Parts: sequence; C-alpha cells; structure tokens
Amino acid sequence: MIKMSRKLLFIAIFLLAALAWPQAQDEEMQVLKPGERFAISDGISGEWEFSQKPQIGMVILKIQLFDKNDKKISSLAISGDSGMPSMPGSHETGEIALKLNKKMNYLLPVNVVMPGDWAIKLIFRRGEEILLRAIIHFDV
Repeated sequence: MIKMSRKLLFIAIFLLAALAWPQAQDEEMQVLKPGERFAISDGISGEWEFSQKPQIGMVILKIQLFDKNDKKISSLAISGDSGMPSMPGSHETGEIALKLNKKMNYLLPVNVVMPGDWAIKLIFRRGEEILLRAIIHFDV
C-alpha cells in the first residue's frame, strides 16, 4: 500500500510540474494586446491583427513591423507556435516561420480546431539574435 501511494504521489508531482512548465515559460514573454503597438528593439515596433475574428477554422495572424521613422520594414525573421495553453501537448503546431507577403506583412495561418483559450508564441530574430519573445492570447 505504501509503495503504491509513493508511486501515485510521484506521478502526481511529475504531472503538476509538466503542466506548470509552459506557464513558467509564458511569464518570460511580452504579452501582445490587440490594437496596441509593441516595442521590439532599436526603435523597431510592431502591430498585429487577425484576418477575421477568431473562430473554429483557419484564421490568419498578420504582423507589421516599423522602424523608428514609422516606415514598414521586413528585415527581421519571425516564427510562431500556436496551441491551447489549457491542453499542453495537444494542439501545438511547433515553431513555424511567418511568411512575408508583397505588402511586407508577416503572415501565420492558425488552425483553430476547437473552442477554448488559445495562444500564439512568437519569436522575433535578427540573424541568430533573439530580439523579443512574445505571446498573444485569444479565446474562441
């Protein structure tokens, strides 16, 4: 009986630690709010929006970057990973590079497969240097 209780206790502690891990990483990220410009580095800022109100199905995240003179730029690399924080390991896409279109918008398709809380983790890079880790939270 005692051996079984220790095993269950170990499993419970392991599962709690595993569930807390993504939240600990999220705390190190800048939270990006809709409609607000965010600072990246060296006078570079950005704005984001969805192609439509997020719902079940495909939605496109659009990010625009600006220099200190408010001119659009495309000199950074951005990658994103979307998923459901409440269901770690279930719907994460893994890190995907955002594509740049002709209008100098960075685009990321997000496949929303069920209602609930969703997040997109973003990494902004110049070469190999990480300038910003950020996260966007949204509900469907």
